[in-house]
Parts: sequence; structure tokens; C-alpha cells
Amino acid sequence: MSNDVKVYHQYEDDKKESYQSVVDGWNKSKKEMLESTENNRIQRWSYSNGMFKYFNNPGKVITDRNPYINIVDTEEFDLSIKNHPFPPDPPAFNNKNRPNFFGTLMDEYVDESDWYKDTLHTSYERILREAKGQDLPQVHPEKQMDEKDLKKAIFDYAKSRGFVSVGVTKIDRRFISVEVDDEIIFDTIILLGYEMPHEVVHRYPKPEHDTAAYYGYAHCAAHVHEVADFIRSKGYDCRARSWEGFIKYSVHAVNAGLGNFSTYGIVHTPECGTRIKYTSVIIDADLELDEPIDYNIEEFCARCRMCQKSCPSGAIPKEESRYRGTVKRTTDHIKCFDMMAIKHECVQCIRVCPISMLGYENALNSLPTYYKHNLDRPAYKTNYKEVSDEA
Repeated sequence: MSNDVKVYHQYEDDKKESYQSVVDGWNKSKKEMLESTENNRIQRWSYSNGMFKYFNNPGKVITDRNPYINIVDTEEFDLSIKNHPFPPDPPAFNNKNRPNFFGTLMDEYVDESDWYKDTLHTSYERILREAKGQDLPQVHPEKQMDEKDLKKAIFDYAKSRGFVSVGVTKIDRRFISVEVDDEIIFDTIILLGYEMPHEVVHRYPKPEHDTAAYYGYAHCAAHVHEVADFIRSKGYDCRARSWEGFIKYSVHAVNAGLGNFSTYGIVHTPECGTRIKYTSVIIDADLELDEPIDYNIEEFCARCRMCQKSCPSGAIPKEESRYRGTVKRTTDHIKCFDMMAIKHECVQCIRVCPISMLGYENALNSLPTYYKHNLDRPAYKTNYKEVSDEA
């Protein structure tokens, strides 16, 4: 055989499979997967072994019924996601040739840059090991409380660790990266949001001493394992997940009643607007789910649009458009990343946002009275979504 001929597969005669045997094997495997999953299943290309797999997807019903997600054609959306599942990062970030300025950014601006980098690295490495089933901490052999009390205990503990936005929903696998399908072994997700300091954002474009985003990321990294270990101490298995883009947190946060979408596509929370970064824990427990809530944020954003008007890169579109069966504003991540690379961290969209900088109540008070039907709800003041019957 000529040396310039590429040979992709070489089989010994006694090991070579026939095409029919491959088809038969696939049909058997498919039958087993269909029998073990429910009608809400999703078919995904498995990143780990290069074969289609079926996964349960209990979050589908929550998303499809959520009026604040704005899916206008579920069939189109499902088809788009199946054929083009989400990458781990926006297109501009998911590029091996992109300049990596984040280390330089932290060294230049962050007083504790070594702590930031070490914390992010150590936490992420632990997440990767545990996702592979390696070095898993022990789970208490007996359940210490029922799931109702467990939820309150988790929320209390997460708040004590600095997380200001906490909620529970079901994973919608249409909003996770195809790379981590096999790692999402539990269906229930606890969203944990850490606030980026107001004073840091206010100092932009000269942040000095700190950076907004990496403050949030580093503190998510520092505390997410504490929450996971707390859950294990109560007798329930779980896995910490990262602050990276593998799970699209905005839609899960909206499903969990933590906020509504902002003009630039990330979640707006009553606690601190978009000055927030999320991480999460997936848990082997049927915790009571939090419900989507209308905070009137979309109504406010429709009258404001300061982020779109002042975006230096023009990355935020003026109007909504149809995208993958949904009506939404899709930020141009390429333009956004270019500006981030120039400015090291832009955050102009957050810096000019009235909700993020002036506060939820102050901003929403500018709405006409007939749009204030939710302002007396205590939901945004508590981490438990204990909305009174009168609200």
C-alpha cells in the first residue's frame, strides 16, 4: 500500500463488523433508551462517544409554558436545538484562535489576582473531576431532613455564603451545551447568583482594584462547593456546576422565578439587576420548584433601552427578531467580544442600567401605575419565593 494513502480504519478479518450488525446494534440501543426515557425526551449527539443518545428533559414543559421565554414555535425551536445545540460559549469565545486577555486583565486590575486565578482554577478542576465520578465527597448515609426542609436549609446556607439570588427548577437540556449532556446526571438544578459589587461597576471604564465579572466568577467558584458539601452532609447526592457557559443560566433563572430577560439577553434580577453571575448545583432530590414571576422588568426595559442606545460596539439590537422559534434580542457576541478585548472589560450595558445601578424599586416606580401590579409582591425580597395569597 502506498504511504500517501490514508487508512482510517483497519480491522482484522475476524473483528470486522458488517453494516447490518452495526444497524442492529443501534436499533437495540435505541430501543433500550426509548424504554428508559419519558415522552419529554430529547435526542442529542453524545460528545463523549460519538453516538446519538436520548435523555429525559423534564424542564421542557416548564420552558414551553413560561410566558416570559417567548417561544412562538416549539417545533421549530426543538428542531433547531437538536440540529444546532448550544456550544459551551458564545461564538466569539468558542474560538481557539481568540486572544486570551483574561489573565492579563486580572493581573492589571485586580489587587487579589492570584487568589482569583487560583480559586477559579482549583474550583473548576474539582468540578471536572467530580463530573467524571472522581474524588467524590461522601454523602451522609442517612437523610437528615425531608425535601421541603432541605430546600429551606439550602437557601439559608447559600445566602450565608453570599449568594443573593437562589431558586430551583428542572434542567431543560435544550439550554445546556452538548459537551456536558453525560455530566448532567440529575434533573433538578439549584441556581446560585453572586452579586457583582455596585461600587466596582460604578468605577468603569476605570475599574481600579477589581473587575466586575471576575469578582462574580471568582466568588461563585469559591462558594459553590461549600453549598454542594452542605447538601451532601444532609444525605442527598449532588454535583457542583461551573460558572462557565455549559448551562445557559439565564433561561433557567427565569424558569425559577429569579428574574426576567433584559434588553441584552441576560437575566435581570430584582436584587441587583444584571450585576450578577450564576453558578449552580444539580441535586438528586425532588425539591419544590419555584415558579416564573412577572417582575415588570420587560415592561421597564421596553421604555428604557439605555443599554442598546449606549453600547459602544452596537452589539445590542434595537428590535426583537425571530430566532430558533423564539422572539428575542440576540446580542452580537462578536462585536461584544471585540469591545471587551479593547477595553478589557466593557460592562457599559450594566453601567447605564437603571435597575442595576439605581435599584429595582426606584426604576420600576417610573412605570405608569397600571404596570405596577407586582411591586407589592414580597417575592423579590426573599429567597424562598413565599408570595402571599393577596399578591
